[in-house]
Amino acid sequence: MKRSLRLLIRLYPAWWRHRYGKELEALLEDSGSGSRDVWDLLRGAMEMQMKTWSFARIVIVCGIAGVLLAGLVAFSMPYRYRSTAIIKSTPADAAALDGIVTAAFTPQALSAIVSQEHLYADTPNQDSVAHLRRTISVERVAPDVILVSFSQSEPLPARQVTQELVSRILSANATQPRTSPNGMRLELTVRADQPKRQIEYKRFGLAGLGLPAGLLFGVVLALILRRRAPIR
Repeated sequence: MKRSLRLLIRLYPAWWRHRYGKELEALLEDSGSGSRDVWDLLRGAMEMQMKTWSFARIVIVCGIAGVLLAGLVAFSMPYRYRSTAIIKSTPADAAALDGIVTAAFTPQALSAIVSQEHLYADTPNQDSVAHLRRTISVERVAPDVILVSFSQSEPLPARQVTQELVSRILSANATQPRTSPNGMRLELTVRADQPKRQIEYKRFGLAGLGLPAGLLFGVVLALILRRRAPIR
C-alpha cells in the first residue's frame, strides 16, 4: 500500500514534490495507510494539476473522460433479444384490439406463461408478472397489421414466449361473437421469428450522452478552480 502511495505522490507537480514530497513520504512511513489515503492523495494531485491547466484543457479532458465512462457503462449492459410475430386484423378496430389484449393478458394468463417458460426465477410471482407485462409489445403498425413482440436477455425464451402471447391473443379473439359490434377477425400471418439482438444504437446513444455531461462538468470544475486562490 505504501508503495502505491509513493507512486501517487509522483502525480503532484514537480515544484510541489520538491518542496513537500520528502515530508509527506516520511509522514506516510510513520502512520498507517488505507483506501482513504489513496483517495486523498489522488484527489489532491488531480486538483493541483488541473489548477495549472487552461480552461479549455480542463473542459476537453472532462469531456473525453465523460465519453469513456458513459461508454464503459453502456457497453457493459447485457444484450436483449426480441422476437416478433405479425397478425392481420379484419376489420381494423383499435378499441376491439384493446379489449382482446386485455382479455388475453390477464394476471392469471401471464403468471402461467412465467411458470411455463421458467421466467424470472429469482423474482416473486407478482413482480415477475409485472415485469413480463412491461416487456410485451402489441403495436399496430398499419390499419390491418399488428406486431406482437417480447424481449428477453436469452434468445430461446424470447421466441417461445412470443408464440405463447400470440396464441392467447388468437384464443381471446375466437371467443368473441362475430355478430358483436366490436367483433374482429385476427389471423397470424408471420409466426414468431428468430430472436434478434436489439440494435446497438441505444448503447452508442448512451455513450454519446457522456460528452455533453463531461463538458458541462468540465466547465463547472474549471470555474471552481479558477475562483480558488493560487496554490503558489
